[in-house]
Amino acid sequence: MDNFAKLWPLLVGVRIILYVILSWVLVHVFAVSGVFLVIAYPIWWMFFPKLSICFSCRFKKEGEYCQVCKHEVSRQFGSQPKNFRSVAYNALLILLVTIISVLIVYFELRALNEAGFFEKEVDKSVSFSIPSKGQYRLEEIFPVKIDISGVKTPINVVQADLSFNPDKVEVVEVSIKDSFAKVFLQKQINNDIGYVRLTGGLPSPGLTEAQGTLGTVYFKAKSSGLAQIKFLPSSMVLANDGNGTNVADSFPEVSYLITTEKLSTEEQALQNDLLDNNVLGVVEDDEKLIFFGNGTTVLGATDSVNREDEIEKDSGIELFVKSFLLLLAKIDTYIISTVTNVFSKV
Repeated sequence: MDNFAKLWPLLVGVRIILYVILSWVLVHVFAVSGVFLVIAYPIWWMFFPKLSICFSCRFKKEGEYCQVCKHEVSRQFGSQPKNFRSVAYNALLILLVTIISVLIVYFELRALNEAGFFEKEVDKSVSFSIPSKGQYRLEEIFPVKIDISGVKTPINVVQADLSFNPDKVEVVEVSIKDSFAKVFLQKQINNDIGYVRLTGGLPSPGLTEAQGTLGTVYFKAKSSGLAQIKFLPSSMVLANDGNGTNVADSFPEVSYLITTEKLSTEEQALQNDLLDNNVLGVVEDDEKLIFFGNGTTVLGATDSVNREDEIEKDSGIELFVKSFLLLLAKIDTYIISTVTNVFSKV
């Protein structure tokens, strides 16, 4: 008996916790399906009256009078609604519980949003663009601008990765003149495999205009034929949302025709002068900061090593709680969006 008395507070605590968990589950179930239950309840009663439940009768004792059904409660005959008045009352009760549940979920989502566990969907609408037409002669140097368009969410980092036919063309230089970016982290050129990367960004609030130019790649025609140049899927446009969300959506490619005709010596000299004017001396232009290197880390993105370090800092319980709250935020977002869509169609 003494052992039972010691365990009684623990049993009561476990029972309360189970009731809280069950109530929390029911709140979310009613929030997402309550509207359908309100509609289905009277239809169910018409076809299966004995399998329906009058909530007023259910919570009254044997022999007590139900004001809704206008009958005494009898467990022998069940707790089903006795008339349409009772059905309407119970349907309204389900609707009331649904409204309260939706409000609880809504405020729960707001609390998670304030705590930073709400992941806002970002529209992946930004496209890289590349000139679609071009015909050049041997030894001719031609520019290919790295442009982005369709910016709806402010962005602060762009990483442009291009591949090309190294037997047809080669990269002479990459110009950052007239770029919207103010900070440059990477400029990589590999004419052996046909690869070029330019990574740049700018401080908050980032690029808020619908389009912009990151830089210009100057190619030189080496041999006749079709030279294919395309953006690689590793290219990124990172939103200024604190999470570095990649909003890049389109990675175009184009083929330029390299003819068998060769530039004259005078034409080569003229284009070299043009190249010098557009490429050289841009370090001081527009107060740009240049930190070109060979690393793979991109401004605004977290590398795998940093992620592992962050995971190690959190204990197993903290990771479980964070994962649960993130999942809960997604569930609440789904519930609110579902309810909003249902009422928008009514």
